[in-house]
Amino acid sequence: MKKILTILCIFGLPALIFNACEDRPDVYEFPIDEYVYEIPDVPVTEDYVVGVAYDTKYRDTLYNEWYDTGLKAHSLYTGTPVLGEYDVRRDEDVLRQHLDWGKQAGVDFFVLSWGGHGYNDTILSRWEQLYAQDNARPKVVIRFDPGYRFISGGKDTLQLNRAVLDSLRFDLDSVYTNVMMHDFAYKKADGKPVMVFCNFTNTAQIPRINDFITYLKSSQAIQNKIWLMAELGGGWTSPERWGYNAANGYADGPTAGYVKPDSIKPFDAFFITDISHNNYDRFYSQYSYLDYNYRYWQDRMKPLGKEYIPTVQPGFDDRVNTPASDRYLIPRWKDNQAYVISSAVTGQTYNLSSFTENPYQKWANVAKRNVGESRIIMVYNWNDFASGRNLEPVTEFGTDYLLYTKVFFKK
Repeated sequence: MKKILTILCIFGLPALIFNACEDRPDVYEFPIDEYVYEIPDVPVTEDYVVGVAYDTKYRDTLYNEWYDTGLKAHSLYTGTPVLGEYDVRRDEDVLRQHLDWGKQAGVDFFVLSWGGHGYNDTILSRWEQLYAQDNARPKVVIRFDPGYRFISGGKDTLQLNRAVLDSLRFDLDSVYTNVMMHDFAYKKADGKPVMVFCNFTNTAQIPRINDFITYLKSSQAIQNKIWLMAELGGGWTSPERWGYNAANGYADGPTAGYVKPDSIKPFDAFFITDISHNNYDRFYSQYSYLDYNYRYWQDRMKPLGKEYIPTVQPGFDDRVNTPASDRYLIPRWKDNQAYVISSAVTGQTYNLSSFTENPYQKWANVAKRNVGESRIIMVYNWNDFASGRNLEPVTEFGTDYLLYTKVFFKK
């Protein structure tokens, strides 16, 4: 797991007041004189759009190894998947069950990684068939990772030559035409397909990522007719981390402390993949701290016509896989009390008295307070059993978290 933990400086900011809308009463103010504050319940008066990151897990029968997006692992981790160790590539019933569970949870789309890997083509063709049978099942959003075209030479790097760029643009054209423009792909109200672009570790090496992304989007098939979300790998961060200059909008040249002055330009929206933490202050004040962070992002993006997508997690518990982890546990909710699955495996006990409400519900309220115009909220992750962030049912909780998701985000 990447540990990119950029702390956002929040002191001294002017008062920021939430814009009133149907499901945000005027009393929802953003305090400047409190570090820890209660997050009020946000009622659902209009459905939120729920997107969930989806890993293509499978079991390699030759070596009898359980794989997680291509990486070997020695066992299943936090929680026991109801479906066991499945192969989503070969068993179409697995995908069918996942989509039906997603429908039960009110999930609007799953984000599926696509990086030129052939096995995903089978998944996509089955997905389209299953969606045609029941269009209340979740749609697909493609997570486009250009890393498969990167040439390794001691370290990953994208060789900026026309052949590589043209190959990437051809691939993007193909997935746009053959997947994103089909009915089972999620689109915004204006008809633009939604897509995720990832792998900033590599693309940050490109002198002008703005030119790179603009080139990809300007192909004959796409002609900028996509809504592109940037996946910012790692944990809590700030727009400054990705090039936003609070003083004058965007900087044309290098600015001290910024990774890439223009890397935020070509995208329509942004979200992070992990809201776990190894910092006590963040743990102690996690809801209000995250509220500050999300509102700061949203406030900075709106004048630019961009959007921040709040991320939530069902929980976090990586102690089974990583007993010495320095990440703070975020328990699950079972029988109206906080519950840590790993305790039964590791024998460790924890004082969970500070958790008097379902943490997932508290995070959901933070997200709803800070949602953008698209009303999209990302749930990370569907089947990340290694860190206990999974929304997919495990025997320990059954379908409870599907029901929670439906209740928290749907009218």
